[in-house]
Amino acid sequence: MLDLKSKLLAAGLVSQEQVDKLERQKADKKKKKPESFEAKERNRHLEELRELPKTEQYDLIRKWAGRNRLDKTVPIDPDAIEKFFFEAADGSVSWLTLEKTIHAKIVDGSAGITAFMSNHGITHCVLPRDIVEDIAQVFPTWVRVLKDIKQS
Repeated sequence: MLDLKSKLLAAGLVSQEQVDKLERQKADKKKKKPESFEAKERNRHLEELRELPKTEQYDLIRKWAGRNRLDKTVPIDPDAIEKFFFEAADGSVSWLTLEKTIHAKIVDGSAGITAFMSNHGITHCVLPRDIVEDIAQVFPTWVRVLKDIKQS
């Protein structure tokens, strides 16, 4: 049994180009999945962040870092730690001493290193990838390490 496309083509009511165009449009539509609730919320929060004055942006990012940082503690066991070296904003080499599991997250791209404005000046921390991406939307020069993202 022929499908509708084949019947319309056989009858000469549509051309092969029209069928191909329609199939490409369907494929494109499938690729563009509707935004999830989380994605909509994230975009809304990013827009709000962009509209805030700088001091409030710093405060909000400081809160994100405080709640979500992955490098909160350094184990005492020297076999469980590893230094992660990265380039600081001034071009010098800096590092964070991290648990090996956190180090691995940076390497695989599920986490990244970002600078942020702490109460004592610029500091660095490890955050989950989505938060680093959000910070990069507002302060792209703060991103120090994030796999597959070109740092400024």
